[in-house]
Amino acid sequence: MKAKDYREQVAAELGPATQTESAAAPAPVEPPVAAWRAALVSLASSSSSADTRKEALQLLQSGSFLEREFEPVRAEYVEALRRSASDPSEDVRRYALGILMGQKDDFARRKLVEGLQGTAAALLPPAAALSLLARDDHASVGAVANQILKSNTDPAVRMQAVRVLARDPSSVQGLEEILHNKDEFREVRRAGAVALKNLAPDRFAKSATTILNDQNEFPDIKSTVGGALELDGIVPNATRR
Repeated sequence: MKAKDYREQVAAELGPATQTESAAAPAPVEPPVAAWRAALVSLASSSSSADTRKEALQLLQSGSFLEREFEPVRAEYVEALRRSASDPSEDVRRYALGILMGQKDDFARRKLVEGLQGTAAALLPPAAALSLLARDDHASVGAVANQILKSNTDPAVRMQAVRVLARDPSSVQGLEEILHNKDEFREVRRAGAVALKNLAPDRFAKSATTILNDQNEFPDIKSTVGGALELDGIVPNATRR
């Protein structure tokens, strides 16, 4: 949404008085900070729709890349993002939390972890929360992912938990076990292969060779590990079947 269109929308939401004033005289050209402050007002308004709140966040996020110009509202924006993490709309919550996790924000990490552990209301479904946490390498993130793998049987959730472990050096052995476990969901095993290769390439190569030599292994798992070896210029010494 263009800044001019956004200001007109905000003026409409603020009431007839603002509309009358706008009609009385042409609006002056506003600096970017004026549009950002209008977005903050709209974001805090209980009468704003979920779409309007998300558009306000998008406008502010675009402005945040302008380091010097955005500085007057940066602190307010961070607070607005944290408030939006509890927005009634899941779409708005997901957008706000995604930005915060991109900034490695402690507040967002804590809220997502608490939701997964059941110590506070979950802000997002487990798979979505883990997907955002996969961007962070904080120790608590790996711990909660391991807890999820012990208790949750949903393949989508397990796959995201494994992706989180791709940034946890202490999880190498657990990832090897997942990769070799033929009772595990195959998409989870494939995610485990990627995670293990990221953490410990040498141990991944050893596991991959074992899998490629296993005549009872699933073809898609062989294809995954063999393809990963070839990307590194390693020619598998077994024929995938």
